[in-house]
Amino acid sequence: MDRALTDDDDPLIDDDQEAYVPPPPVSTDIPAPRTETPEAPEAPRGGGAATGRAYGPAAPPYAPTSPYAPAAPPVDAARRVRPCWQCGHPLPPGTSSCPECLEPTRHLRLIGSRPRLDLRHGEGAPLRLGRHPVWARPEVFGALQCEREVSRCHAVVQLAPDGTLWLTENPRGTANGTYVNHERIPRGGRVRLEDGDVIGLGEKVAFTVLLPDPAG
Repeated sequence: MDRALTDDDDPLIDDDQEAYVPPPPVSTDIPAPRTETPEAPEAPRGGGAATGRAYGPAAPPYAPTSPYAPAAPPVDAARRVRPCWQCGHPLPPGTSSCPECLEPTRHLRLIGSRPRLDLRHGEGAPLRLGRHPVWARPEVFGALQCEREVSRCHAVVQLAPDGTLWLTENPRGTANGTYVNHERIPRGGRVRLEDGDVIGLGEKVAFTVLLPDPAG
């Protein structure tokens, strides 16, 4: 005889199957973002110091140099080695003549801008200024050969052994005159020069004469 069905006799549930359990409710709360502290960079190989692993000794602190650092002491002129103005050979201190070329250390320097000229001349022999190809010094002739205002044998400059410097015009005179610091000297005259004087051959050609220190 069949019995009546009860609530426990659900035909949809198998005795060997587990009962259905609904999933837990989903939370709608948004979690806070996760923050991480970055690690300090490692020091480069060969030096430097930083948080973390180090590869060498720490670099010394930066020490700027002072712009007011003391200057080097001056060199004593008596111990300064200088070259010979003629051959370039080193001259011992206190030398009056070069041991290589035997040229005296005392000399004059003649500088001109028109024409361009820069030469040195020793004591004793006169420095001849003019356009004569044989009488004048070769460098002077090369600079003055196109200057028609300058006489062929215009004047001479001579450094005496006692250190005095003289300018002498041609005894027969010149067509356009000879000047010292823009003042014309007498015809065929002889005048003493000083360091820095300006010699004029005519009114357009001029040279500055210098007396370098023999000790330097």
